Amino acid sequence: MFYNIETGSRFPASNLMTLPPKISIITVVRNGEQYIESAIKSIISQTYENIEYIVIDGKSSDGTVEIIKEFEDCITHWISEPDKGIYDAMNKGVRFSTGEWILFINSDDYLLNDHVIEQAVPFLNKCTNLIAYGQVQISFSAGEDKTSGDEWDKLKYRFRNVAMCFPHQGTFHSKRLFDQGLFDNSFKIAGDYDLLLRHLKNNDATFIPVLIAKMRAVGISNNAGKLLLLRETRRVQVKNGIYKLVPSYPWIISAAKLIVTNFIIRSIGIDGKDKLKKILGKHN
Repeated sequence: MFYNIETGSRFPASNLMTLPPKISIITVVRNGEQYIESAIKSIISQTYENIEYIVIDGKSSDGTVEIIKEFEDCITHWISEPDKGIYDAMNKGVRFSTGEWILFINSDDYLLNDHVIEQAVPFLNKCTNLIAYGQVQISFSAGEDKTSGDEWDKLKYRFRNVAMCFPHQGTFHSKRLFDQGLFDNSFKIAGDYDLLLRHLKNNDATFIPVLIAKMRAVGISNNAGKLLLLRETRRVQVKNGIYKLVPSYPWIISAAKLIVTNFIIRSIGIDGKDKLKKILGKHN
């Protein structure tokens, strides 16, 4: 028998190759007092024991730090200091992490239930790729929920040639992935797509059939700044050699839809866009 000092658990010698991996969960936040408590609680209540939890706060000026301090006994490491943006903060979290796998849960998102990490670990134990992803439930302002995530064979063309099509809230990054480089913090929105495409343009990912997290569609990439997302997505693909001048036809169609959506949001707001979508849906 072998003894795990951190968890107090004992494992047979035959299980040495499948010892529970350490999962590093990182939350980056700045002025997130509205939702940060639910994010923290969803992580510290996990039934899987071998988790380290890291919180990187960007020198919040609201009540975020006070909320973090309430739970600091359950947080492995946290800091509050100025940063250069979300990807600079995420890089700080990576540098502090010591787990085999890293998962990023934003301050306005949360793990779906207390067992999701425990459910995902058996798949991670079998995973030979550096990226594994599950499903994420996306909650929109109109009260609708959409599930994102499917088999890699169904997503890889779109991922490589069109856009990010599985959220990082459900994506487990092998620590070895970051030996190839950290997030490029010159991006405002698409830094996670850049990091993943850098590897996945020539390699595969592993799909985990587990609903990992719930994502509130309230962040910068889900508001009226869609044109910035479009520009950064194109820059990511050019940077990673997907194309030089003319993008794929599916990319052009996707871009046209995004531009129209952006125009509608700027004209009548997100709530107006959601109401219009419902009206059009009833007539189809």
